Amino acid sequence: MQDYSDKLQVVNDEKLGRHLVASERIEPGETLLEEQPLLVAPHWECGQLKCSQCLQESYVMCRRCQVYPLCMDCSEHDAFECEFFASGAGSRISKDLLVKNYNICALLKLLLLLEDPEKRALCQPLVDRPIKLEDYRDENGMWQEHEEQVVRPIMSSGLVEALPDQHLTPDILHGHCLRIDSGAFEVTARDGDTLKGVYVCGASLPHHCVPNTVVALDEQFNMKLYAAVALEAGDIVHTSYTNPLMGTSQRQHQLRLTRHMDCGCSRCLDPTELNTHMSSMKCRDCSDGYAVCDLLGSGDWHCLNADCGALMPAVDVHELLTEVGSALVEAKGELSAYEELLAQHKQLFHPNHFLLLDIKQNIASILRAANLMNSLDDPAKKLLTRRVELCADLLPVCRAVVPGISKLYAIALFEYLLAFVELTELQFAEGDVNKKEYATLLMRARSVAKEALDLLQFEPENSAEGFLTERIGMELERIESDLMKYGKL
Repeated sequence: MQDYSDKLQVVNDEKLGRHLVASERIEPGETLLEEQPLLVAPHWECGQLKCSQCLQESYVMCRRCQVYPLCMDCSEHDAFECEFFASGAGSRISKDLLVKNYNICALLKLLLLLEDPEKRALCQPLVDRPIKLEDYRDENGMWQEHEEQVVRPIMSSGLVEALPDQHLTPDILHGHCLRIDSGAFEVTARDGDTLKGVYVCGASLPHHCVPNTVVALDEQFNMKLYAAVALEAGDIVHTSYTNPLMGTSQRQHQLRLTRHMDCGCSRCLDPTELNTHMSSMKCRDCSDGYAVCDLLGSGDWHCLNADCGALMPAVDVHELLTEVGSALVEAKGELSAYEELLAQHKQLFHPNHFLLLDIKQNIASILRAANLMNSLDDPAKKLLTRRVELCADLLPVCRAVVPGISKLYAIALFEYLLAFVELTELQFAEGDVNKKEYATLLMRARSVAKEALDLLQFEPENSAEGFLTERIGMELERIESDLMKYGKL
């Protein structure tokens, strides 16, 4: 299920456990690992039945086992799972098992993989992974979610008796749930719904907020891990399990919640976050200073302006972040609410602050959708100009937080390209720019498109990014066609 590059070696140590290290120089774009998922299943909270074969929405059940859902296009699913409930050890279990308890789907898949003699060995690296249950037990959130939605239904279903060799207990089931969560990447089904794909190796790599690899997933959920930057012999292969557009405190919170770890990477230890200032506050005492957190000391914020040095208590900053975060939730997709939030708080944060970037992303998304549906009263040119500005604001931050080959930056370039080309064409059509100016703007658009394509060149063709590459290629053809008409002037 895994295929490693010959330029990697597997290393074990106390701090990182089992991980990968480069044994010689690796160039950006080189494939490091190819892996099929151990299992793909809906999230724990999913209530909509999914076809057990293709994972599309399902409203019928397998005629043979009567337990697993199928869609109208699929007539069969995993043979071992089907046989287990049709005539095997699980035949006496209620046929409504998944209808009434669909939340158990991912764990049920793992339990039956462990029961299948032909696939049991594939699971061992996952189930042998040590889990400290005491770090999770009795916590609100994850532990309680697993207990109510997964563990109790399985313990009362008859599966414990049907799988006697696994000696299932609530603690064993909780451990499996935690291993599934920590070994999963979010994947996207053909209908656009998100699922969890469990990868024994790819999702167990050490975390770093500035990853040196890129994770690519195709339509069949196969993973390809490739180098984002050049790796030298001895370099540890990292991935990231957080959103790079979060601030340090938010990334740390997510890692503690999902992986019970604190990150000490170069970005997390830099109060300026690689000079992006994504968590920096506007100083209250001087006109041009920004305050950053004293990460290794009091946790308070101090102005970087040498002539100022004013302090901002951590409690004040946290209250403000909570207030704005709550207002973001309450905005509920309303353009005017987001614009008001931006106007109200942009004087309090660095322009690159993650909350302002979040607001800008929301505004840009609404403007794009509104432009497609012509649903706003403002002139198209005004809306497009605003969208171009917002997309342009995101570009340098996306470039900085994920260096090298970056899907994040490529997608940001694509969003900018769409808005920029549309605005440029409208300006030319309405006579705001002449032919020579139009050609100059098109050459800029061509450069953006080529940069995005270059960043996506290593993505599988049958992946979301592969399809995005086709879309950008179509835009590039249109741009070059117009350049042939007007570029010679």
